[in-house]
Amino acid sequence: MKQPIALPLRMDSSSDATSSVAAARREGLAAIPFWRRGFARMGLQGKLIVCFTAMLILALGTSCYLFATQSRKRLSDVMGEQARQMSYALSLASKPSMEAGHLADLQRIGHDLLKTRNILFVAFFDPSGRANAFASRDPELSDASLPFLSYKTEGLMQVHTANSPLLGDYFVVMSPVLSVGGASSAGASGSPKAPAGAGRVLPSSEGATRLVGYVAVGVSQAREVSLLAQINYLIIGIGCLTVIISLPLAYALVHRIFLPIRQLVGATQRIAAGDWAAQVAIHRPDAIGTLARSFNEMVIKVKTQQEALEEANAQLALANVRLAEANTDLEKKVLDRTAQLETSNRRLSSEIAEKEDFLRAVSHDLNAPLRNISGMATMLLLKHRDQFDHDIIHRLERIQKNVEVETDLIGELLELSRIKTRRQKIETVDIGALVGDLAGVFENDLKDRKIDLIVDTPLPPLQCEKARLRQVFQNLIDNAIKYMGQSPDHSREIHVGCAVQAGHAEFYVRDTGMGIDADEIDKVFFVFRRGKNPVVQSVAGKGVGLSSVKTIVEMYSGTIWVKSRPGEGSTFYFTIDAKHLAGAKGLADGAGHDQELAA
Repeated sequence: MKQPIALPLRMDSSSDATSSVAAARREGLAAIPFWRRGFARMGLQGKLIVCFTAMLILALGTSCYLFATQSRKRLSDVMGEQARQMSYALSLASKPSMEAGHLADLQRIGHDLLKTRNILFVAFFDPSGRANAFASRDPELSDASLPFLSYKTEGLMQVHTANSPLLGDYFVVMSPVLSVGGASSAGASGSPKAPAGAGRVLPSSEGATRLVGYVAVGVSQAREVSLLAQINYLIIGIGCLTVIISLPLAYALVHRIFLPIRQLVGATQRIAAGDWAAQVAIHRPDAIGTLARSFNEMVIKVKTQQEALEEANAQLALANVRLAEANTDLEKKVLDRTAQLETSNRRLSSEIAEKEDFLRAVSHDLNAPLRNISGMATMLLLKHRDQFDHDIIHRLERIQKNVEVETDLIGELLELSRIKTRRQKIETVDIGALVGDLAGVFENDLKDRKIDLIVDTPLPPLQCEKARLRQVFQNLIDNAIKYMGQSPDHSREIHVGCAVQAGHAEFYVRDTGMGIDADEIDKVFFVFRRGKNPVVQSVAGKGVGLSSVKTIVEMYSGTIWVKSRPGEGSTFYFTIDAKHLAGAKGLADGAGHDQELAA
């Protein structure tokens, strides 16, 4: 009997991730204020009602505040003006008694005025500021407790605000009592003027104006303030009642407005459940009616598309069955073709190996007799040069020269066969420095032929086989030098440059030599193909260099081509795939700067 295996308990990583996400969400919600969370949970209708209520409360509150402040200010202005008029009228009425010194009459006038609403006290003063008579509703209020002297000095006929614990806020206006000589006491004086000092005689157009005394009147605004407060409370109550009444109205209005939208939502849910016959019966001339009609048209189109999709799916299923059958046949054909390709690859690999063995054998079998021939010719020249005539010596030297040419040709053919099969180390190659080195290699040829080698643009570094890229530029520059021609009528220059484009770098080597005939351009990259022009035939060459260049360029996913016109020179272009660029930054920094490497 098998023993049960005890497995260690472990929590699923997905459940850990879910719990951590939930915890993070709870922490995020806890950081949000509760009122924002509550507002976010409200529906659109609730948010509209809340916003409407807030705007209504703000409007009513602002209106009530402005009404209260402005009405209080206006009441103060009206009551102050009333106090000023009362003081002025009292100064005119009390002038005869003050001139006659009848203090009992002044006291009587004061007590009579106290019977008038809002009058708190009346005080009469002589020109020196001493009180002659005083009447007040507040027994604690006396002439000594009021700053009448400050009222007199700060400004007569001005409204001053004061406060009493019993009477509340009130206004005090102090007016001068003036007597104008030669005129009636009541009508000729006009508005009273504040004297500069007690008992001082003021000039007048009708006679001397004499200060008789002062009269002070206190006017209460407590009753009006109380009435105004009651009005404010009434207005606030009306505003609150308006808000309370507006809430159900707003709810009914929003509910009515959202009724078509709820119908659209219900129809959408039915369609999601698969009821494609769902329609919205809303006939309105506004935007919601347009939305309903568009929704119904959309449902019809979607239903039509769904039916077409189902039909297409059925056809696709039938096509898949046929495709599966075709795939079965195709797999069989692919297997057969793969077997054929494997057989062909094995045959090709065998042929390549045999070709390499053949080349090595040919190289060895050809080089051995050529070395013997060269050695015998060299030995004859060393031992018997003095005994041979000039013609024999010339023929022996030609034998040596031809042996060297054939040996070089065999070496180049072997190198051409090794380009693809024997790869070298990939490294970062500074192409600009490489061309500079080649300028030194061809220094003597450039000087002898008076040719200028010019680098038109900065050359980007490449990740490649240095010897192979050197072989490319060396063959192209060597060809440009050899086929420059002898005509002194045109400039003798070789230009090297590069343009980095999307996906590749395009190099060029341009010369001002003899050019290539149009019917020979397509053949220059074949082995042993040279131009038929006698001038070209006279130039030493084996016809292998450009073929090697083409093979190397194609190894780096590039292409090579030539543009030429006889007598105007040739331009060889070749591209290197961008993946072999080691870094093209700074290439544009030196664009347009010509660097001439003159011999």
